[in-house]
This record gives sequence, structure tokens and C-alpha cells, in this order.
Amino acid sequence: MEILLFIFPLLSFLLFQFSSKKIKTEFLYALHIILIAISFILSLYVFFKILNLDKDVPQYFYTLLKFDHLFIDWYLRFDILVSSIIIIVTFIGLILSIYSITSIDDFSKKFKINSYLSLSIFSLLVVITSNNLIQFFLAWYLIILSSYLMAKISKNQIDNRNNFFQNRFSDLCLFLSLYFFYKLSNSINLDVIFKSFPIVENNSTVSHLTFSNLDIVIFTLFFSFLLRCRQFYISNSRYDLLSFNSISYSLVLFGLFLPLGLYIILRFLTLNQISSDFFNVLLLMGTTFIFIFSILLTRTYNLKKILLYIASAQFGILLIAVGLKLFSAVVFYFFTSALSLLILSLSFGVISSQLNNEQDIRKMGYLIFKCPSIFLFILIGFTSLLGIPYFSGFYSNQLIFFEPSLINKESYFLIFTYCFLYTFIISYISFKIILVVFLGQNNCDIHLYNKIKERSFFLRYTLFVLSILIIFSGWYLNNLFSGNSGENLWSLAIIGDTNSTINHNHDNKSWLFETRYIFCYFGISFAFLNYLIIPKLGNNLKLKNIKLFKYYLKYFTSYDFSR
Repeated sequence: MEILLFIFPLLSFLLFQFSSKKIKTEFLYALHIILIAISFILSLYVFFKILNLDKDVPQYFYTLLKFDHLFIDWYLRFDILVSSIIIIVTFIGLILSIYSITSIDDFSKKFKINSYLSLSIFSLLVVITSNNLIQFFLAWYLIILSSYLMAKISKNQIDNRNNFFQNRFSDLCLFLSLYFFYKLSNSINLDVIFKSFPIVENNSTVSHLTFSNLDIVIFTLFFSFLLRCRQFYISNSRYDLLSFNSISYSLVLFGLFLPLGLYIILRFLTLNQISSDFFNVLLLMGTTFIFIFSILLTRTYNLKKILLYIASAQFGILLIAVGLKLFSAVVFYFFTSALSLLILSLSFGVISSQLNNEQDIRKMGYLIFKCPSIFLFILIGFTSLLGIPYFSGFYSNQLIFFEPSLINKESYFLIFTYCFLYTFIISYISFKIILVVFLGQNNCDIHLYNKIKERSFFLRYTLFVLSILIIFSGWYLNNLFSGNSGENLWSLAIIGDTNSTINHNHDNKSWLFETRYIFCYFGISFAFLNYLIIPKLGNNLKLKNIKLFKYYLKYFTSYDFSR
């Protein structure tokens, strides 16, 4: 049964390689959606099967190839972490498949997107279930191939020399990391490699931090992943995410590389669970990501850039949670933030397509009466992302904030960084978008504005289902991730150990969670001040003559000086 998880996306990809003359287009799209939907249902089946296993460590293996006389023993590894990521990826693939049918009119583009979407899902499933280095290597390059094909759909086909060298260096890091995994354990089997980590005793010291050889190899693998991701941040290159359409953008960001990055970090934790310095480096990296992308968020008005920076900062939060060994909180937070970012990306895609692919929010405005349902979906997405009670993000944020306050005083700085910087900025940016795009002065092209209308009922129904999940799934899944039983389950699944379990005492320092809300509401109030109140004061002739006020209007508000 489990092998059908891989067969159906692959079959969908192969079906799209046939000519549309051989298979009617409507039937092909319907069959594609059915195959992806069945894959999603099968992912739920695998998850509950693992959850009900009567084993100390909830996992099992599915044999692919086994020839003892040839020393070939290949199989797929299924555990609760892998099955959770499979659920998210197949669900995102299903939502994007349905969304593409009603939102894209170009037949050629729609055909390619659905084809490459199926290949992308298949590639990621093979990566996260692989249990030997060769499977991992081949699947990694299938993901690279699928992202390359997605990039070809965009009009921007400019090659960047720096991008080329970075990707080749990423390939080198990947090859070296897999090679040294083999050399240190003398096996390509990941289970054998995991069992060999106590044997590897050689350590290296860098800036008073001690790392084993396996730690360095894992850093190299993760660095290879980060280098590969960097290509999406380079403007005017072939892989510039800003040139992707909303479906390709959402798939690459939320359905491929965000889950892959989380998987790489969590999958290899078994090798370095005894290294506190390794976790300290993750804490430092997560804090750095949050700081950098929080600053970038304040300087952009481009919708795709805003989502890209928010997603990058969310990944920084995940790294901090891993560094604090909050394994249940990591998976829960990834689930809720991925759904919130997905509905934001698709809703912004609807608005942008109505305005001739405009991404600058300063060239929008007063769309609440033109797109009331899209306004509601965006509000739900941001509300969950901010962790407002009682959306899904509220429950995952609880785990992030309550548990670290019980670990040690040295962790407080990292939590305060997230609490006082990122929380303020994300709440400010969220309501800046809502105010400028939906409630602010209309700066749209008047001809495009008059033609704006809500998309088809089918598309709105898809976003409605997604919003219902965002509202209620956190409450439903909370028991799976919270409490001692939830922490034990995910600690066993990720590192095979429960020694890092945290004793709950939520009343001890609940002020940290409450302080976060103060900064959240302060960010919302500051957005109202900058984008609703101060622009109105800008019409005051006396204030206009004050240079400091003019500077403030120019750089911190959306005031139109041409008025």
C-alpha cells in the first residue's frame, strides 16, 4: 500500500508527458487531481498506522530491493516525522493542483505546472523516505531538476555566473558530506551510520566549540542545502523566485525547500544529540536568520519578497526550536506556519493576477469591496501566523514560548529576540499590508480596478477549506504535540530518546507569552498609525513644511506626494 504514495505522483507526471490529443485535457486534469488526492489520503493512512504501532520507536521499513548475494538492501523508512512531512507536502500539492485549474488560463503554463508539480512531490517523498546514501543523492537531484523545470516556466531565463558557481560548490559540499558519511561508517545504509556515531570519537575545536567529525559532516550537508536555496534570492537570475507565478512560487518555497530543510536538520539529529555545541550553533543561526529577515521586511513593499522573508524568518524560528530541543513544537509550528503562508501566497496571487501581476502594495488599495472573501482569507492567514487566540498558530506558539522559559536563563536572549523584534515586525508588516491593500487609498490602475472581480466559486471554496483547517486544526492536533506524552512521542521519533523531555509548569513564567501579545498589539497599533492616521495628517500644510515629517512620510508610510 505504501508504495502507491510514490506511484501515483509519478504516474501523474508521466501522464502529462502524453500529447493532449491522446488524452482529453479535462480528463487529464481530473485524473491528476484524483491521483494527488489519493496520495494525500494514503499519507494519512501511513501516519495513523505508524501512530498505532506497538513499538518503542514508531517506525517501520518498506523493502524496495533486497539481494543478499549482491549486498543490495534498499528500503524506504517510514516514521512519524517522515509521515507528517508527507501529509503536508501531498496536501500542498493537492491544494495547488486545484488552484491551478481555476486560476491559470494559459493552457501551456497550466499543463507544465501540473506536470512538474507531480514530479516535485515524487522527488521530495523519495528524499525523506530514503534510507541509504544513493537513494538520497538521486532524489536530491530530482528535486533540483523539478525546481529547474519550474524556473523554466517563468519568463526570466537569465543565467547568473555567481549563481552557477554557488550551485557547483553546493554540489561539491553535498558529495563530500555523503562521501564522509560513508567513510566514517563504512556503509551507505543510514541506519548503520546512525548506530556508528558513538564509535566516531575524533573531535575538532573551533572558537572554543567542540564538534565531532559527524557534526562537521552534517554542517556541510546543511550548508549545501543553504547554498542551493540562495539561488532563489538572486535578482534577475533564472531561479529568481520573484519571477515565478504564485503556484510555482508556493510549491518551491512551501512544498519543497522549507520541508526539505527541516527534514535535513531533524533527520540527522541522532548523530549529534550528545553535542550541546551543535545545538548552540543552530540557536545562533536561527537568531541570525530572524534578525536579518526582520530587517529586510521593514524595507520592502513587494508582496512576494514579503512572503519570502517571512518564510525565511519562520525557518529561523524552527532552527531556534530545534536548538532548544523542542521537537514536538518544531513539527507543530512547521505545520501551522506552512498552512498560513500557503493561504497568504495563494490569496496574494489572486489579487496580483487581477492587477496585471502587480506586486507593489503601494500601487493597490481599497480592494476590500472588490475582493471581500480574499480579504477574509488573508486576515485569517496573518492572524494564525501571529498566534492570536484561538487559531492554529496560537497552539503552536504556546509550545514555542512556554517551554523555553523553563529551560535555562541563557536561552532568554534568543526568546526575547523572537518576542521583541520579530513579533513586533511581523504584526506591523501584516497589518501594513491589510491597511494599504484593502483599506487604504486606491492607487490601482483605474481600468484594472474597475474590472476586478472575485474569482470562481470553486477557487474561493478551495481557499475556504484551507482557512477552516487553519482555524480548527491546531485545536484538534494540540493533544498530539503538547503535554509529556506528545514530547515523548516526538523525542522518540526524532532522536530515539526521551531524556530531553521538559516538565511542564506553564504558570511559572507565562508573562513571556503575555509580553509577546503586548508587542504584537503594539505592532498592529503602529501600523494603524503609519498607514491610516499619519497619511491623513500629511494633508496639513503646516506639517508638510516640516522636513522631519516629510522624511517620515516618505520612508515609513505609503503617503502619495503627487496628491
